[in-house]
Amino acid sequence: MRKVEFAVPSEVMAEFADEMANMNLENTVVGTNAESEILVEVMYEKEENKEVDALEEFLDDLRGQLEAQREREEREEEENEDEK
Repeated sequence: MRKVEFAVPSEVMAEFADEMANMNLENTVVGTNAESEILVEVMYEKEENKEVDALEEFLDDLRGQLEAQREREEREEEENEDEK
């Protein structure tokens, strides 16, 4: 059995967990890191390699969405400060 560890931002953990469940991948939450991301260990067989690759891409997409949201919020805060 193979293992891979994912560092998942807490803001997107629910979506990530849903995707893992949909793929029927065995997993364990093993802790957090210095950035307060949730560390998830996924155990899989060689035949499930495509699912794990898809999960990695899914997490990359979630991170991109999260970053875009944070940038929008920063701009809105700056605009609100400028209006004061």
